Amino acid sequence: MLNTLYAKLIAVLVGLTIVMAVMFLTVIRNSDVARNQEINQKLYRNLASRLISERIFEEDRANPAVVQNVFDRIRLVNPRVDVYLLDSSGHVIASSGLNALQRKVIDLEPIRRFLDEKIELPILGDDPSDASRPRVFSAAPISLAGADDGYLYIVFRSFSSDTLAQRIKQSYVLRETLWLVGTGLLAALFAGALIIMLITRPLRNLTTVVDKFRGSGFAEHPEPLRSPRDDIGKLTETFNGMADRILEQMNELKQTDALRRELVANISHDLRTPIATLQGYLETLHLKGSSLSGDEQRNYLEIALKQTEQLSALVARLFDLAKLDSGQIELNAEPFALGDLIQDVAQDFALAAANKSVTVRCSTRSDLPLVLADIALIERVLRNLIDNGLRHTPKGGSVAVTAYGGAEGALLEVADTGSGIPAEELPRIFDRFHRVEKNRGLEDGNAGLGLAITKGILDLHGSAITVTSVPGRTVFRFTLRYADPPVVHVPAESDKAAAPPRTVPTFSYPMPRLEADG
Repeated sequence: MLNTLYAKLIAVLVGLTIVMAVMFLTVIRNSDVARNQEINQKLYRNLASRLISERIFEEDRANPAVVQNVFDRIRLVNPRVDVYLLDSSGHVIASSGLNALQRKVIDLEPIRRFLDEKIELPILGDDPSDASRPRVFSAAPISLAGADDGYLYIVFRSFSSDTLAQRIKQSYVLRETLWLVGTGLLAALFAGALIIMLITRPLRNLTTVVDKFRGSGFAEHPEPLRSPRDDIGKLTETFNGMADRILEQMNELKQTDALRRELVANISHDLRTPIATLQGYLETLHLKGSSLSGDEQRNYLEIALKQTEQLSALVARLFDLAKLDSGQIELNAEPFALGDLIQDVAQDFALAAANKSVTVRCSTRSDLPLVLADIALIERVLRNLIDNGLRHTPKGGSVAVTAYGGAEGALLEVADTGSGIPAEELPRIFDRFHRVEKNRGLEDGNAGLGLAITKGILDLHGSAITVTSVPGRTVFRFTLRYADPPVVHVPAESDKAAAPPRTVPTFSYPMPRLEADG
């Protein structure tokens, strides 16, 4: 039943109202008793002294043996009054009801205080007939026959023994007071319930939206909620942000799952193709080896060897990508000359470039400072980018590798004159197994892992790789930080055109030749 915050707050409010009502009734009862005690004691304060002054006793000195009848007459006139005669030590020596005595010795300290006119009333004293409850009284000193002076002690029972219901029934003022207090408590209860409802309304709305969001499997965006400027508003804003983040992550999971499916399909295809080719040629050699000529056997073995090389390269790239994803590769950063590395890598592609009639140009500035990076990994990056450029550049085109100084580090560009990358493909070219060309198979040695590995390596170096592409020109750019912070001249675009950079080897078909600026 109390499964909502609103219900719990209402229950707490009702409980507090009941507690306050009980407290009010207790206070009213106690205050009414005290008020009656004060009124009765003030009204009858001088009763004992008046009885003595009016000489109701037959002798000048009160004789305990003969005052009983006087006490009984007083009790008959007012049943709520008990009269006692006390000696100087407080012992009861006569009373209007001797057989009902529960206390035979009375504490005289309240009586002495009572006789002081300056003391505030009420003053409660012992009741000889009721040992459990003190009462208001009237007292006056009196001379006793054959003894020292004592006290005439009159106890007023008043309404102190009445129940609260009896007092309410007998008092119009008390009834009106209780009616007013009850009405006020009910009004406060109603107002509190209304305030709680208004305060918790945003929370109830948030709960409803959360339930709908959960019911949708966290797949549908919840309704936008107004955010009040309080803690609930902060909670609403947090939920809205959390919902956006959950939906974003759900979309990312869906995309990741789609990529995973595509990855599995690509791996299966790219592994199956060389394995099937390899198996076919080896089976042919095994079954028909004796009927094949030496040239045919050699050709079959070369094809099988080529397929094993492609398969080995694919497995190696998968292994490298797995190590990058798991963080198992540690950087071995050291200073090195970027121009020398570019020249060495470019020379390794001389034959491949010549076979495709593609020119490879490498340009670096002579004053380029040393860079701080893992030379083996950066070599892999350059190889992947140059290989990617060669595969997409048609006959007669060129691949240019350029390095020049920047404010933050050395800037590298690898540009080719291929057909370009469609704009819709640019966001995905660094995804693993993504290939712009739609043909499947490994005839060109491309499994779609080179750019993914390149991006992973540069991420380890804290460098971002970017790509721009238009038909006829595609440029990959990234930055490597300097080994020591140098003072570098950053050329403007006009300076680049006016001052030709130092050109390292240029490779062209049919034979590579070296060109360099003096």
